[in-house]
Amino acid sequence: MKAGLLVLAAVKALQPPRTAPRLSTPLHAAPAPVYVAGACLTGIAWKPIVTRAMDDWYDNAANDFRRPAWAPPRRWFPPIWRLNYFLIGWAASRKAAVGGLPSIAWVHYALNMCWAPLFFHYRKLKAAFVLNVGLVATLVVALPSFAEAGAALLLAPYLGWLAFATALSLQIARLNPAGVLLKPSNGAWRAACDSKGVVSWYDSGVRL
Repeated sequence: MKAGLLVLAAVKALQPPRTAPRLSTPLHAAPAPVYVAGACLTGIAWKPIVTRAMDDWYDNAANDFRRPAWAPPRRWFPPIWRLNYFLIGWAASRKAAVGGLPSIAWVHYALNMCWAPLFFHYRKLKAAFVLNVGLVATLVVALPSFAEAGAALLLAPYLGWLAFATALSLQIARLNPAGVLLKPSNGAWRAACDSKGVVSWYDSGVRL
């Protein structure tokens, strides 16, 4: 009898400890409008840089910048990104209230903030594509934690847009292997000549 009890005790001791199921504990997080407003405001932080780049080379026929035929028109970008940032803020508020935001989500959003200046300001087309791949990868890694709070579906349109933007970024880099070549305007060219004391053709009536 004692031997049997000892065997049962040994078997029980060798069994892995049972852990209680992990419950999503509600936290005291900021209300959803705070997260939505924060995402939207940080999302438009680079708007002046994007608008200037759109005018100077991305959407300027005077430059030799090339885009694929399936690239969306310029007017589509603002409403698409407004919707994306609204959904990002909403999803973040739901996840923050249940377990808090994971570190990978903060890493992803930091990368998101780097893309616009990298592509539009520094005109690093290949690096922007690599960053796009990183954005897709980090979002995919973060999605399971958002699913715990029932917020993964809110990020589905954003993931779809990122996948499309990654394909677009790759094609743009392929079509412009030399990068973005800006052509100076007549006024900028004449000002550069005047600053160096060079008589420009503009003074002789030639219009480029």
